[in-house]
Amino acid sequence: MTQILAEDLEKIGLQANEAKIYLALLELGQSTVTHISKLAGLNRTTGYDVLERLCLHGIANRSASSKKRLYIAEPPSRLRYFLENQKKQIGRRLEELENFLPDLQSLFKTELKPVIKFAEGKEAMINMYSHILDSKNTVYSILNLKGYAEIFDEVGASQSSERAKRGIKEKVLAIDSETARWWYNKTYKNNKKRQRATEYRWLKLDGRYSAAGEVNIFDDKVVGMLSKPSENVAFEIQSQTFADFLKIIFEMAWTKSTIK
Repeated sequence: MTQILAEDLEKIGLQANEAKIYLALLELGQSTVTHISKLAGLNRTTGYDVLERLCLHGIANRSASSKKRLYIAEPPSRLRYFLENQKKQIGRRLEELENFLPDLQSLFKTELKPVIKFAEGKEAMINMYSHILDSKNTVYSILNLKGYAEIFDEVGASQSSERAKRGIKEKVLAIDSETARWWYNKTYKNNKKRQRATEYRWLKLDGRYSAAGEVNIFDDKVVGMLSKPSENVAFEIQSQTFADFLKIIFEMAWTKSTIK
């Protein structure tokens, strides 16, 4: 039971030693550093440092009723205040980051040759796919949903929703299929906000090529998601020249595509 509770406390942000000391403190009620540390299975020096941190977190306190330094646990409900305080701190840090992020970005130099990154496995692919949400301009997408929507249905819908919230426009050239029409209707048909942010046009596939996935062109990046079982990989190419070439080709195909 104690081990399970320790793991639960770690999940909400306490360090492993903090969880052990806090549980020992709850069990003892009020005690000295030595007794608390012993019950937690830690040495006295480590126990003292951890107890002081718990006091700073607001989930433990020093007792002033004895000549000896005693510590007492705050009620477990105080963990809510601990988490709320952590949330406020993260908010402040995000604000501070925004202040000096442009300076960091100016130091981030890329070579003239393209920077190429790969991601394998669904979670890594989703993480790379989320880079689209950093786009400062229209996203140009080439999309074959057959064999892709079945795997990344929720991811695509979530990205469409978040992109619309951020006001990022997208032009989509989609290979026409029953799967593609089904996914489009489910994701966009009754959602005017998403429709305003996303424009679809359709391409007929003549059967010469086999593809499943998506290629997104935005700013100076090209992000591809290849979902065939033999591939299951994402890639990102950072090159303004390459991205611009693909944007030109995209616009040429856009004029030849079907609106509905």
